[in-house]
Amino acid sequence: MSRRVRLHHGFSLPELMVAMVIGLVLTLTISTMVARQESVRRGVTSGNDLTSNTAYVSYLLDRELRSAGAGFSQAVASNYGCTLHASRNATQLLPATAAFPAPFASIPRDYRLAPVMVFAGAGAGGSDVIAIAAGHSGLSETALPVSPGTAAAGQVKLSNTLGMRGGDLVLVSQDALPRCMLQQVSTGFVGGSAEILTFGGSMAADVIAGLALADFAIGNTNVSVLGNATGNQPRMQLLGIGANNTLFSYDLLQLTADAQALAEGIVDMRVRYGIDSAPRDGTVDNWVAPTSAGFTAAALRDGSAAAQSNLQSILSIRIALVLRSDLVDKADVTPPTLTLFSTLPAALQQTYTVPTSTKTQRYRTVEFTVPLRNVRYAR
Repeated sequence: MSRRVRLHHGFSLPELMVAMVIGLVLTLTISTMVARQESVRRGVTSGNDLTSNTAYVSYLLDRELRSAGAGFSQAVASNYGCTLHASRNATQLLPATAAFPAPFASIPRDYRLAPVMVFAGAGAGGSDVIAIAAGHSGLSETALPVSPGTAAAGQVKLSNTLGMRGGDLVLVSQDALPRCMLQQVSTGFVGGSAEILTFGGSMAADVIAGLALADFAIGNTNVSVLGNATGNQPRMQLLGIGANNTLFSYDLLQLTADAQALAEGIVDMRVRYGIDSAPRDGTVDNWVAPTSAGFTAAALRDGSAAAQSNLQSILSIRIALVLRSDLVDKADVTPPTLTLFSTLPAALQQTYTVPTSTKTQRYRTVEFTVPLRNVRYAR
């Protein structure tokens, strides 16, 4: 009887080594693909976040700027550059009695009325702060002349009060007086053929910071309807970048809440004025920085005829934003510097230096131009 011997063989050492090499190659390949996929995923996610944030912030700024100047640009001589006086519940709002909240603490407390005014370098990181004023009355927005000598405590006399109603917020101004006053039409008032416009309510006051309503009795005085305290409220606000790369707004009339956060991830905001140079033809033919002679905030606020002329010449605003994603990559994905306003002359361009610690985060720059459609009517 024969025996059949069965021999059991395992893997030889060379076979094991080949298998290990193949396994290592596969592991390395898969790890590389996973890492690359993760990098792609982060890039796509960051890009989507930046795109959404860019669209949202651009929409917010465009919406506010397009209405700038509405309601008061038809009386340039008395309205542009006037120091606005306003109060609420017998408390003085403007000129402000204390510094505005962050990030607007460096903005002058005496607010000068203008469609748009840029305070260069007043925001976080040297970014610009934009002051925007706009009415939303829905009326013809023609300045109504006050009968000479009729301005008195609680009232003025107009040729008619058609379209006015209780709660309306109106601007009382005078050519010879570089100050203007916000007043509120008394509750229950219904405009029509009545000539006496009476004031009352939380935003009405006979005297604000030494300026009395009776001071408007002499000279060319106008009343401009800006909106209503409860509906179609006027917008007089500051917009700028504050802590944590957040875009903030502040309502100077305190009709809404205090400083409000609008959007995150905004690390820089710069502005250029589009102006109609002499001889004026209603079109933008030059761009200037808010640091240029005659167009600094200080120059535009001095109440002079030159300041009013320069304010009138501003027909559009060009804004450049630098946005940053929160997602961090392993390697640097952003160059050391970013150039803003690259299509403008070199003197108007702005360089943003990317902090070394954030080069692993993705950045995006966006620029857009907003026409100031209401300023054209002031010509």
